[in-house]
Amino acid sequence: MLSDCYLKFQPQYYNGEISSYEALLRTTASNIEDYIDHIDDHAVFDLAVIKFVINQRSLLSHGEKIQLSINISISSLLDDAFVKACMIIFEHEKKVILELTRHDQTNDFDRIQQAIKDLKVQGVLFSLDDYGKGYVNSEMFLHLDIDYIKLDKKLIKQVDQSYIAYSLIKTTYDKIAKVLGKHVIVEGIETFEQLNLLKQFGDMTYQGFYFSEPLDIDKVKPTKSFSYKHKIDSKSFCNQLDQAIYNINRAQNPQAIKTAITRLIQLDNYNIIGVSPNIFDVYSEQRRINENYNELLEKRSSPHFLLVSSLISTCDALVIIRDSEGQTIYNNEKHIKYLGADLVKYTAEQACERFPDYSTCIELDKGLLSGDTCFMVSNESVETEHGKQRFKTYRQKITHFNKAFIICSVYEANDSINIDDLTGCYQRSYLESKHALNYQTLIFIDLDGFKVINDFYGHSKGDEVLRDFAKTMKYMLRDSDAVVRFGGDEFVLLLEGTSRLAVQQRIEIIRANIEAYFAVKQLQLSFSYGVVEIEGDINSALNKADKAMYEQKYARKG
Repeated sequence: MLSDCYLKFQPQYYNGEISSYEALLRTTASNIEDYIDHIDDHAVFDLAVIKFVINQRSLLSHGEKIQLSINISISSLLDDAFVKACMIIFEHEKKVILELTRHDQTNDFDRIQQAIKDLKVQGVLFSLDDYGKGYVNSEMFLHLDIDYIKLDKKLIKQVDQSYIAYSLIKTTYDKIAKVLGKHVIVEGIETFEQLNLLKQFGDMTYQGFYFSEPLDIDKVKPTKSFSYKHKIDSKSFCNQLDQAIYNINRAQNPQAIKTAITRLIQLDNYNIIGVSPNIFDVYSEQRRINENYNELLEKRSSPHFLLVSSLISTCDALVIIRDSEGQTIYNNEKHIKYLGADLVKYTAEQACERFPDYSTCIELDKGLLSGDTCFMVSNESVETEHGKQRFKTYRQKITHFNKAFIICSVYEANDSINIDDLTGCYQRSYLESKHALNYQTLIFIDLDGFKVINDFYGHSKGDEVLRDFAKTMKYMLRDSDAVVRFGGDEFVLLLEGTSRLAVQQRIEIIRANIEAYFAVKQLQLSFSYGVVEIEGDINSALNKADKAMYEQKYARKG
């Protein structure tokens, strides 16, 4: 039957390496397609081809390391004798893909599906060949339990010449890879331009003269096994949402429509579609849901939507959006890169467990959610391996269909100012930053009585007192004021406002409160201070305030 036939093997490439070879039957007598069209019994012919290919592979010392694709007519799977013979062959012969051709020869989906199921037990893989060639039953056969879909070269031919052709292939690829979850093989690639366009779609296998012409058997090398990336994401929200809309539209009576809408509400936790909470007229609601959904789909590709998406994704801020329960629903790439984790994949509890500082973020969210204002600016710090790092966070509360969300834009301090580990105050370097010049008044503080406490009780108690002092001081100051640990038991306060009398009154009240606070703890602690206006020169202000502080300290001792 195959006496005037011979084989060529064309490599298929995945990630730049050969994943398999397609065994191409050739004949010396006539055109191969005419030759096959005149076959009387395709099941017998296909079985002979399979044996011919397997025999050729066995001639190679590394034959068991070569994966081969063999073309068969899909109708051959309806022949019980053919399937039984294949079961015997593939019990021992592995690394074989059967490419199903001539889709118009049958429409018996169930029997073909059963034959595929039986042969898969023996490790056989299946590919639907010639998709896009125009066979009537191709669409139906997409739903077979097959592993690959091969796009016909007819689809590829004009991809670099026509946007319509390009768009058609892209739509086809998305349907096969992202909806059906099948791996795509593209044949007929002849130019770099075609390849460059096709690889933008995503994960696929390539075949064509651009890579290699069909080879003789002695040129065939071992193939590499791959775990293909594209698996259908049955949990993809977009896919689930699209299916929920589909179920609403296929519902045939009011009760079925209401049930489908209820399931949509359960799926769409954030009510992206904008479903009405009261469903009285289900047909009106069905129409409104479709209008909203179609509007969303249209906006998704609008320049304004794409711009907003790009701005949030690539801006210089760490952007994160949380719901009222603290669950992250979005964080941009910069935020993910900084944390080394995508918080969307964590519950609020898991995020707090992994990142202890995160609980502070959620508490600040709650304060904004429960308050009357819609905006909040806060200075926050994060514990890193290099110490605490300071951030300025801008929070905004927004409401969408009665659900509240917090959008945070987090900016890292450009001057790399760190926080003092012991007290939580700014380190001395803050005074050298541009931020210090935003204040009008500087107060230099030196603790009175600290040395006695530290010497008598020890350094551990001394550290506790410093932490307690800093915490109490910050509590009595405004959020806009800054506390800097200058060194040891010396601190610097930076205040807004230049009224010396008002500042003097404030600091006296604070000192009295500090003394009373530590007296309750049976500790005698106070401080001396010097107050000056900054007048654009921090160093000069520090020197003047330091001098004024020592004058006060000596006066208090006298």
